[in-house]
Parts: sequence; structure tokens; C-alpha cells
Amino acid sequence: MENYLARVPFFRKLSAAERRQVASVCEIRRFRKGEVLFQEGRPADSVWAMCRGWAYLTKRTPQSRSITVFTVTPQEVLCGFSAIVGHGTYYASAVAATDTTALRIPHDTFTRLMAKKPGFSEQVLAIYHARMRRMAETICLGQAPVAQRLAYALLRLKASFGETVPITHQELARMAGTRWETSIRAIAEMKRHGWLRSTRGKITIVSAARLQGLLNGNSPATIKRMGAH
Repeated sequence: MENYLARVPFFRKLSAAERRQVASVCEIRRFRKGEVLFQEGRPADSVWAMCRGWAYLTKRTPQSRSITVFTVTPQEVLCGFSAIVGHGTYYASAVAATDTTALRIPHDTFTRLMAKKPGFSEQVLAIYHARMRRMAETICLGQAPVAQRLAYALLRLKASFGETVPITHQELARMAGTRWETSIRAIAEMKRHGWLRSTRGKITIVSAARLQGLLNGNSPATIKRMGAH
């Protein structure tokens, strides 16, 4: 358990004795793809730190549809912020997008650390700020061509997993907020240009620079060929 804590950036601010104390009340949980870490509307009794894999944060609409509001990778680290600043229940559900290992940290332990350790609180606030920035970027890209949304999603995943990303084409489409059928043409065009390769359940980014250029709008003709939306 202490080894897991030592890998999480904000726990490095704690002394070895403090990490041992935290480890005594935390729990390592493993989830298969599709299993629920926590559910919208249930008591927010824990904060979760992603150790391996990644998860969707989903929310039910008034029409009972489930929409993805964010994806949490080990780079984003935390999910379950409702347990820190919410109103007693989880605002969204977390669903494992891959086989996932996560650390469950009791609410009272986490908030006590934030109250007593300024360095710990600063790290948590930095993660929260980055989360809000990425969500704002995603909203801004909501009306962008699908190719740019896919490029943004792939570059985000590359930051956590490296060049080979554990994701299917359908999951990538979901992360980019588009239909699978719509994304196929853009992905095929990226592969034709040599920017991507894919095998079952994995996509390899061959040219991150080309994806970044696509995201920046440097290739309008290519974006048009890949489909507008």
C-alpha cells in the first residue's frame, strides 16, 4: 500500500510516517472494464486515486441517457471530488474504461490532510484546476470538426499512456463526443497519412506533431476530408 501512495504526487508531500498512517485506512480496489467505481447519487464517502487504467465519469440526463462528462487517467489522478466539496453524494458515476486499479481514500482522512498539510492541499487544488481547464477545452471543442476532437483526445491519452494508448475506436469516439460511425472516416484518414496505427484494443500515435497541427487547424483541407462533425 505504501508503494502505491509513494507513486501518487500529492502523497509525496507527506512524511513516511504520515503515509503509513494513511495506508492503514486506504484500500486498493481492482475493477474489470465496465465495472462501476462509484455511482451517481450514492453517498460520497471516498476520494479515488487512479493507479492504473482509466475511467469515464458519466451522468444521467433527464431523459435517462448516460453521457460522458470527463475521462480520468492516471495523469488526472483523482476522481470523486464530490467527497471533498460536494453535498454528500457523488455528482457523477465512474466507470472503468479499461481494467483499472484505484486507491480508495476515506473522505475524512482526505479532508483532514487538506486541512493540516498546505503542500498537500496545493497539489489537490492544482489537480482540480487542471481538471477544470481540460473540461473548458473540451466544451470549446464541442462544435469543432470531429478530426480535431479526436486529435485532442489522443494527445490527452498520450500524456498518460505514451505512444500506444489502450483504447478502441468506439471508446475514442465516445471520449471525443461523437458517434463511432462518424469517427471511423477520420481515424482511417489519419492511418492513411501514417499518423496512427491500430491493433485490437490499442491505438499507436506515430506522429504527435501532426495531430497537434491538426488540432491547431494547420491542415484545413485534411480536416475537411476527414468529415466536418
